[in-house]
Amino acid sequence: MRNGTRLQSPRKTFLSALFCAAAGVLALASAPRTVHADGPAPAEPSITAVRSWSAPSNTRIVFDFSKGVDAVMPDSGAGRQLVVRVPASGLVLAPGVPRFLAVGDSAVDSVAVSAEPSGATFTLWLAPECTFRAFSLPATEDKPFRIVVDVTRVGAQDAENRRLASIAAAKRRDRVRLVYIDAGHGGDDTGARGPGGVYEKNVTLAVARELADQLNKVPGVRALLTRDADFFIPLRQRYKIAEQARADLFISIHCNSSRRRGSGSGTEVYFLSLKGASDAADRDLADIENAADLVGGVPPQAEDDVVGVLYNVRRNSALERSQLLAEELLDHIAADRRVESRGIKQAGFAVLKSVEFPSVLVETAFINNPREVKLLKDPEFQAALGRQLAAGVVSYFTKAGVQLGAPATPATPANPANPVTPPEGARGGGGGAGLR
Repeated sequence: MRNGTRLQSPRKTFLSALFCAAAGVLALASAPRTVHADGPAPAEPSITAVRSWSAPSNTRIVFDFSKGVDAVMPDSGAGRQLVVRVPASGLVLAPGVPRFLAVGDSAVDSVAVSAEPSGATFTLWLAPECTFRAFSLPATEDKPFRIVVDVTRVGAQDAENRRLASIAAAKRRDRVRLVYIDAGHGGDDTGARGPGGVYEKNVTLAVARELADQLNKVPGVRALLTRDADFFIPLRQRYKIAEQARADLFISIHCNSSRRRGSGSGTEVYFLSLKGASDAADRDLADIENAADLVGGVPPQAEDDVVGVLYNVRRNSALERSQLLAEELLDHIAADRRVESRGIKQAGFAVLKSVEFPSVLVETAFINNPREVKLLKDPEFQAALGRQLAAGVVSYFTKAGVQLGAPATPATPANPANPVTPPEGARGGGGGAGLR
């Protein structure tokens, strides 16, 4: 381990235990339209916001409530109109929330809200041949009770499969090394929040874009993003997209946070641990990041399939290379004296559980530290961080003996009988065992 002694990792504020009824594994929505209520929520149940996110393949509609309610709605289906009824006596539309939301994309035309003394009715007008999933999400300490409708565009899955196959073919043809950059959180999953309303999801996307821009200037390297806008992608789907597009590296960008405002500072880089986290604080941090799926409405998944894959001949190679990548990235970030190095750490982050390529998670700085949040939202610091991370990637390739621009070796899917299927609308690409 380099860059100083191992320090206790900060803890992010715990998310409450979540349980979701049902949800599709979808990449969700960019350019959100949000209408919130004005003022404090009234004592009676109320509809406090109607929100939408639109992405190339799907659209998410979210209804926020001041209290939990029961909804009458189909779990899934197809059609031009979807009606959701909430039979709650006294339910009102909070001030500032309109009765009509024009969405106007290729999946959802509009949404009408009708609030009566006996309850509320939400009517969604959908595009032809779209499918939908509807479910509710319980309130957490930083999220209200929500009814969510995900609408998928016709042909989205096939289009995404073709896009990722094209990325993989172009990588082989152009003889480049593909670096897949994952901007943490997104959409309804805002991540941690800093002073002044700075959201982690926005900072991570800005840094990811800077890193991609820098890497795309390096001969023999191509960089792509898991998301290029504000939408949600389930954790496991992030690295599975990279696997299908045959990536050589996977870097997930995040911001750190601590329980007590201003008590944490610095940057650290994680790679996967199969034996548990470096310490209890690292384990807590991994638990918080891994809960992103529950925030976005993705039900818990069994780990047996992932763990089983990890225990094969590729595991040790992937972990060794991941450690080298983490060291090189942190060395270059630490050259910027504005943030201290907290060292290389290990934890069971779900987004790192692929053996197809080296993968790391970068906790850039503390978003709830008043000094560091100023850096995180500063475009100059974001650009500098992108340059430092890009230099670390190039240094990694050099130390790993990878000649940039050299032909990639032949590669096969991890399981040809059961190829990975990416979510609709996800951005970026990557895959390959080790460096290929």
